[in-house]
Amino acid sequence: MFVIEGINDLKTLSDVIGGELFSNNERFTGITTDSREEVNGAVYLALKGESFDGDIFCKDAIDNGSIAVITDNPETLGRFILVKDTYDALLKIASHHHKQINPKTIAITGSNGKTSVKEMMGKILDSDKTVITKSNENNQFGIPYTILRCKSSTENLVLECGARHDGDFKKIAEHFEFDQLVITNINNSHVGIFGSVKNIIRTKLELIKAVKDSGNIIEAAFKNLSKNRELSSKTNEIKLYDVNDLDLKTTWVYHCERDHDLNEKYLISLNSKKENKQIQFEASIEHNCINAVISSLTLSQFGYDFDQSMKDLSGFNNPLKNRFHIHKISDYLVIDDTYNANPTSMQSAMKTINDWNDERGRVVILGDMYDLGDHASEEHKKVIDYALRMNKLRKLILVGDKFKQEINEFSEKERDKIVQIQNKVDDFPFTELIRESTKKSKGVVHRYFKSEGAIVLIKGSRAMKMERFVESIMKYLQ
Repeated sequence: MFVIEGINDLKTLSDVIGGELFSNNERFTGITTDSREEVNGAVYLALKGESFDGDIFCKDAIDNGSIAVITDNPETLGRFILVKDTYDALLKIASHHHKQINPKTIAITGSNGKTSVKEMMGKILDSDKTVITKSNENNQFGIPYTILRCKSSTENLVLECGARHDGDFKKIAEHFEFDQLVITNINNSHVGIFGSVKNIIRTKLELIKAVKDSGNIIEAAFKNLSKNRELSSKTNEIKLYDVNDLDLKTTWVYHCERDHDLNEKYLISLNSKKENKQIQFEASIEHNCINAVISSLTLSQFGYDFDQSMKDLSGFNNPLKNRFHIHKISDYLVIDDTYNANPTSMQSAMKTINDWNDERGRVVILGDMYDLGDHASEEHKKVIDYALRMNKLRKLILVGDKFKQEINEFSEKERDKIVQIQNKVDDFPFTELIRESTKKSKGVVHRYFKSEGAIVLIKGSRAMKMERFVESIMKYLQ
């Protein structure tokens, strides 16, 4: 249940959301979107989505203690507020709440890194006065839910903004104001849903309209937002703009390299016209170096010391599971990076483990990547090629039909390192995987897992449920 700042009666609530009240005016305790939640005098908001219709559960909500419902169905029985669109009602409620509390608000979007940047900022900011997006609640519903979790004591709000459809951010930009927008990067992730990279760019940049005139933008994706909306081929520039006229204020040139071949030690250099910095930084994956720099530069605009922030983030481990989480079991490192995947993040994860100064061989288990549209074949082929060029690769285990379609493009010698598995949903115990791998590769995989130790990376799109491999491997090795 969400308690709404400054609204506690049905008439005021109806006015805020532009609805028609079919009830006497009564006081309420909060807003709930879950009809199963036992509440004392809350109002149930009957949201609708692609796979759910909250209007079906209005009676259940009343039975569980809701005092009234917000619905778009004029035939609803009992006390209700009638609106044209219940999602719009949610946005209006969250917008009112946001304005009443008025926290310093940072919105983060991008194809990769936004979750890590959000978690890094959460580590630096005072946790008692800060609300950040929970887990992966970053879609059109998760954004207002996060805002509604703010309390009167909240001073900082960090919103992770993920789009699922072309135009998802249009309504978000109409209802909310941000002090800062962060764009980590943009690539062809989810291009199958959006139709083109151009549509992805347009959707992400809708959030610029939500930035206050006094606010700014930090981004690492474009050539220059002041002049064009073209993606930059450079991966080493971070830019700061005033949002008022998109004036480019500062460009930082970023460079990162491993420090003396130590696995998790990096040297970061950051140069601008005004200053040059060199920082020793510890990270489990190289991408977290630039994520930390973006986080620290963002917070420096609000008075936080950049050097101290980088120091505090050194050795950062994402508290959310399935994001390059390293399990150490005997002579093995099992890396659970199963939360999601796209071509960029897959290659980054493989590069990280290949670059480690560790003599153990690498076993890479990859599941199909989704939402790549017409690019799917090309991108899956590129990922296979990248994996096969890892100089420490022992075995590449590919899961799913999309990878299967590309295997024959490689030579017989290259295919000798590949084990292909079609099943992507049903339980697949690791002992069965070993038996299949042994049959296809004359016992090579079994030897690698059972006698010499290995570094095992597991990654794939969310729909592939690659976490089952992590669970099976952990049981097998323990």
